[in-house]
Amino acid sequence: MLEDHIRLKNINHITYNVKDKEAALKWYQDILGLKQIPKMVNSEHLYWLQLPSGAMVHIIENPDAPSAPSHHTAFEVDDLEAARDHLMAKGIEVTEIQTRNDGQKAMYLQDPDGNRIELCTKSGFGVLV
Repeated sequence: MLEDHIRLKNINHITYNVKDKEAALKWYQDILGLKQIPKMVNSEHLYWLQLPSGAMVHIIENPDAPSAPSHHTAFEVDDLEAARDHLMAKGIEVTEIQTRNDGQKAMYLQDPDGNRIELCTKSGFGVLV
């Protein structure tokens, strides 16, 4: 077991490759409700967005989008059914809601570049480490 001061504690940020950073920015703001924050690097090909938890999503303009292989990030929501209804009302294709062995529910969607995104409820087993 690692000493506490060097253990991984939280997700700081994730990145997604996108073909058009302007279109992606609008989608992540309008569809998922992320808020744009100032970027802390001198680069014109990306935007930084943030969740209420402080975790960040960095969208990076790259002609080879989507991000590959098929990695994804799971974002927690309080009411997955309401989130699914909201997305479907906006014309977003989402999977059926799946229930895992611990009672956690999850579904998947894709951003306009084909990056896979998971929305889920909080895990039923809590912190195990």
